[in-house]
Amino acid sequence: MKQFFTLFLLLSLPVALLFSQTQISGEVLSREENTPLVGVSILEKGTQNGTLTDENGGFSLNISTTEATLVAYMNGYQSQEVQWTGEGTLRIYLVSVLDLEEVVIVGYGSQKKSDITGAVASIPEERLERVPNTNFVQALQGAIPGISITQNSAGAEGNNNSIVVRGRNSIAASNGPLIILDGVPYGNNIAEINPTDIASIEVLKDASSAAIYGSRGSNGVILITTKRGSGKPRLTYSGYVGNQSIANKPRLMTGEEFYEFKEVREPGTITLTEQNNFEAGNSTDWIDLATRDGFQQQHTLSVSGKVQGTSFYISGSYLGVEGIAVNDKLDRYSTRFNVEQKIANWLSVGTNTQLSLTDRSGVPADFDDAFFMNPLTNAFDTLGNILVTPWPEDPFFANPLQRTLALNDDQSYKVFSNNFLQVDFPFLKGLAYRLNTGVEFQSRKQGTYYGRNTQIGQQVQGRADVRNRTYLNLIAEHLLYFNRDFGKHTVGLTALWSFQSDKYEDHSFRGTGFPLDNLTYFQFESAGLITSDQAATESNIESQMGRLNYSYDSRYLLTLTGRKDGYSGFGENRKYGLFPSVAVGWNIAEEAFLDKLDWLSTLKLRLSYGQNGNQAVGPYQSLARLTTANYLNGTATAPGYRPSSLASPDLGWERTTTTNIGIDFAIFNGRLQGSIDRYQSQTDDLLLERRISSVHGVQEVTQNIGETENKGLEIGIQAIPLQISGFQWSIEGNYSFNRNQIISLVNDTTDDLVNRWFIGQPINVNYDLVFDGVWQEGDDIANSAQPDALPGYAKIQDVNGDTLINAEDRTFIGSRQPDFIWGLNNTFSFQGFSLTVFLHGVHGVTRENPLAEDNVWIEVRRNSLYREYWTAETPINTYWSNNIRANTQNANIYEDASFIRLKDVTFSYQFPTNIVSKINLAGLSVYINGRNLKTFTNWTGLDPELSSQRAIPLQKVVTVGAKVNF
Repeated sequence: MKQFFTLFLLLSLPVALLFSQTQISGEVLSREENTPLVGVSILEKGTQNGTLTDENGGFSLNISTTEATLVAYMNGYQSQEVQWTGEGTLRIYLVSVLDLEEVVIVGYGSQKKSDITGAVASIPEERLERVPNTNFVQALQGAIPGISITQNSAGAEGNNNSIVVRGRNSIAASNGPLIILDGVPYGNNIAEINPTDIASIEVLKDASSAAIYGSRGSNGVILITTKRGSGKPRLTYSGYVGNQSIANKPRLMTGEEFYEFKEVREPGTITLTEQNNFEAGNSTDWIDLATRDGFQQQHTLSVSGKVQGTSFYISGSYLGVEGIAVNDKLDRYSTRFNVEQKIANWLSVGTNTQLSLTDRSGVPADFDDAFFMNPLTNAFDTLGNILVTPWPEDPFFANPLQRTLALNDDQSYKVFSNNFLQVDFPFLKGLAYRLNTGVEFQSRKQGTYYGRNTQIGQQVQGRADVRNRTYLNLIAEHLLYFNRDFGKHTVGLTALWSFQSDKYEDHSFRGTGFPLDNLTYFQFESAGLITSDQAATESNIESQMGRLNYSYDSRYLLTLTGRKDGYSGFGENRKYGLFPSVAVGWNIAEEAFLDKLDWLSTLKLRLSYGQNGNQAVGPYQSLARLTTANYLNGTATAPGYRPSSLASPDLGWERTTTTNIGIDFAIFNGRLQGSIDRYQSQTDDLLLERRISSVHGVQEVTQNIGETENKGLEIGIQAIPLQISGFQWSIEGNYSFNRNQIISLVNDTTDDLVNRWFIGQPINVNYDLVFDGVWQEGDDIANSAQPDALPGYAKIQDVNGDTLINAEDRTFIGSRQPDFIWGLNNTFSFQGFSLTVFLHGVHGVTRENPLAEDNVWIEVRRNSLYREYWTAETPINTYWSNNIRANTQNANIYEDASFIRLKDVTFSYQFPTNIVSKINLAGLSVYINGRNLKTFTNWTGLDPELSSQRAIPLQKVVTVGAKVNF
C-alpha cells in the first residue's frame, strides 16, 4: 500500500506540466447601485484556483484554458457564473439577494435552500479546510447549533467521540446519528473517512428532513458528500505537518510531597524503596515518562476534472500521527475514485469508491496506572530497562510503561463503494430512475504478545492474543424521481425501495504458558492453555419510501414523507414500522406586501411534524436464546446450556415524534442572516431491560416500555459587521440548549435506583451524597447527623433532616446536561491574508471528578492531586484533613465542568496570481493553525470534556500547511 501511494504521487506530478497559463482580468459591480464590490471571491469553476477583487472591484486571474467558466460569489449576493471566451475584460454584476439558490444536499437528492421546509444545517467550509482534522467529527464540534459532540478520550486517532443531535432520546439504545456517505449508510469507524475528500456535510435534525431515513433517523442524520470533478483536469496538493503537546497536565504530588503526605496519614508505613528514593531526592513523574512531543502530518494529492462526458476525482492520501502518549500512533493510507460517465444523454453510470489501510499498531502507556502511581518508585533499572515491578514491596502495581513493550500489530483494511446507474427518461421530462448500490467491507486483524518483560506476560509465562473481525454491509436501492415545473407550480416526487444486509464476525484466541518469547503470537501450538471466543451476527432491513415536495411561486412550500421499514431483529409481531411526516414553509419575503422593505432579503417560516424510529438493538434480542454452561461428566467436559433470554415477539421500534418550528431571515442585503428553531420531541416504546421473576431462568427481558421528552432552542447567525477597502470581518455563531427528561419507566411512575433513572429527571444525572464543606471547631457536631465526626472531617449534607447519613440522603447534584452550548467563528481578511478564530463553549455542566478525590488506598499506595488540606492552623472549608477517617462516608467531589475553549486559530495567505503564475502554478495558499490552544475552566482534573480523567491527555496541536493548484 505504501509503495502504491508513492508511485501514485510520482506519476501524477508530471500532469501539472501539461497545462499552460492564461491571464484574464475584469471587475465586479453591484447590479442595484452599479458600484464596485470589494472582496468578491473569483474562482475558476471546478478548481481551487481563485482570487479576490481589490478596492476598485478589479481582479486578475491566471487560468489553464481559453474557455474557462468563472464563479463570482460573496456573502449577501447571488453567485454568478460567467463564461470567458478568450477576449476582452470581464464585467460581472452581482444581485444583492440571499443565497436562496444555494443547493443543499438532503436525503436522496438535493434542494434549493429557499425550498427547504425542514431543519437542515451545513458545516462552514472553513471547518473542513486548513485545520488538522483526523476525522470529520472534529470539524463538526461547535460548528452547528443543536449538535453536542463530546470528546470522550484523546489519543492519536481522536476517534472516541459521542455525537448527539438534539439531545438523548433513548435510555438504553444508541443515541448516535445515522451517517450517510455518498448516499450509503456508513456503519463503521469514522476515522477511516478521509476529511480532505469531503466536499460538504449536512445535518438533518428535525423529523421532516430525517423521516426519509425512517427507522434510523430518530437521532438525526449526517450526510457526507465527497468531492466530484468538473472543468479542465487539475492537479492539487494539500497537506500539513505539525507537533502535539499536552494541553493540560494536572498537578500531582511530587516524591517529597507524597512522602510528607503519607507520614501524616499513616506514620510508619514508608517502605524501603520509598525511603531510599526520598533520601536520594528521586521523584518519578510518571505522566512525564508516559508522554512525549507528538507529531502529525497529512498529505493528499488529487486529480479532478471533466473530459468528454467523464467527470472524475481521484485522490491519494496519507495521515500519520504519533500521539503524545508513548507508543500511541496512527497511520492511514487511503485512495478515492469518484467517477461518473455520461454514456448517453439519458444514461449515466458512476462509482464513489474509497480504499483504505489503517494501521494502529502499538500499545500505548497505561495512563490509568500512571496517574495513580507512587512517585517514590522506580521506572527503570540501572541499565535503563523498564522494570516489571517498580515497587518491590508491593508487586501488585505494574509499571505503567510495561504495555509499550508488548508486540502489537493492528491493521484494518476497508473497501467502501457506492455504485450507481441513472436513467433520465427522454419520453417524459423530469422522470428519472436510479439504481444505487453500496458495499462496505472491513477486515481488522490484531495480534498482541506480552512477554516475560511485562507483568501481564510474567504472571502466565507469556500471553498471546489474536483477534480477527470482519464487517460486511450490502445495500441496494431503487429510486424513482419526478421533478417538473408547471408554471408557478413545482412538483418533486421520490419513491424508494431498498434492502440492506449487515454481517459481522469476530474470532478471538488467547494462549498462555509459552516456553519462549521468540515466536510471539505465531506460536499458539506451543501454548500451555488456549481459549477462544467467537461471535457472528446478521441483520436485514427492508424499506419503502415516498416523498412529495411541492412549491407554489417559491412562496408556499409543502413536504410529505412516508417510510416503512422492516428490521429482522424485532419480534414476529412488530417487525415493520411506518414513519410519516409533514412540513410546510412560507417565504414571507416573497409576498407583495413586503416589497417596500428593501432591507429585508429573506423571511421564511417553517413548521414540521413527524415520526422517526430507532432500531438500535442487537439482531437477536427478540428471540429466546441459550448460553453455554458446560459441566463435568466424570473426568470429561460435557456440553451444557442454560436460558439467557426469553422470546419477545412484540419487541419493536422506539418511536420519536417531533414538532419543529423555525424561521430563516436575512437583512441588509444578507449582511446579517440566520435561523432560529424551536423543537419538542417525545420518544415512546423505549427499548429497556425489564426485571422479571427468576423462576423463568432469567432475570431480565427486553421490552418496549417507558417514554422520554426532549425540547430545545437553536440559533445560528452569520454576519458581516465590517466590509471596507478590501477588508472584511465576518462572524458565524451558534447557540443551542436542550432539556431532556424521563416521562415514564417500567411501572410508569417508579424510579429505577439501580440504573439511576428517575421520572422527571434527565437521562443522565449525578445522584449522590452531597459534600457540604468541612467540620470546624465550634460546630455543634454532637447534635448533628455525624456525631462521631471531628473538626477537619468531611461534612455530608443531611438532605432529609433525620439526623442520619445514609442512602436516603442521596440527591441530585447539578446537571450532567449543559445549560447551553455555543460556537463562535470570527474571520478577518485583507488582500489575501486571513485570520480565523474559532471558540467553543459548554456551560452549566456538573460532573464527578475522580482525580480530585482522596482515593489513595490503605497505607497510601496511590498518588493524588496536590492540594491544600484542612489543618487546625489553616481551617479551610474546601477539603477535609489528611486523616484516614476524615471521609468515612466516601463523599465524592463534583465540580463545574463548564469550559470555553480556543478551539482553532488559523492564519493564512492566498498568493496573488501574478506571483504564482511566474512559477507555473494556478494557485498557492499557506497557513498555520493552532488547535486547543487554551481552555478556560474551573475544572481541576485532566479535562472537563474527557469521560475518563485518568487517560491520555488532550493534545495541543500546531500545524503548518499548504494547498497548491498546478
